[in-house]
Amino acid sequence: MKPKWVDHLAKAWDAFFEDLFSFIPEESRKHLRNARKEVLLAMKTALEKRIEELEKEEKQEVKKIQVERS
Repeated sequence: MKPKWVDHLAKAWDAFFEDLFSFIPEESRKHLRNARKEVLLAMKTALEKRIEELEKEEKQEVKKIQVERS
């Protein structure tokens, strides 16, 4: 289940940019919305990659080797 704050943050993010760019023509706003989406997708893939790396680190097993002295 997604926490409520995530929805609130997403709505605030959208409202902020809508107000910020309200003076810009609609065609330009479409490009800006698409650019925002691309930035978010870039962040998503970077986070997913890092999560995968962390999960690999957790799965790595440490092997102990006994060393015999001569």
